[in-house]
Amino acid sequence: MGVEVQFSQHARDKLGDSTSRQLGISRERIIEVLRQPACIETSDIPMVMAVGPLTSTLSLCVVYKLVGGGVRVITFFPARRGRYEGKILPRG
Repeated sequence: MGVEVQFSQHARDKLGDSTSRQLGISRERIIEVLRQPACIETSDIPMVMAVGPLTSTLSLCVVYKLVGGGVRVITFFPARRGRYEGKILPRG
């Protein structure tokens, strides 16, 4: 990603929890979803949610804010595939 990506304290703490580790959620995976989201939800501006694949049955939802010239990840969570993708417009 060509912009700086910062992680809130909450997001950093969440990266260390057992669920995130078990699902393989890492900084790199989050940045990949930000780079190539399947879809983006913008109805709660200034918060934006990018959604991308995580596993065969789960998506990774990343909630972030645009801050200056960068991105600040507020939180992230796994969701059942299709829960958000069908309700928001695909990227592009």
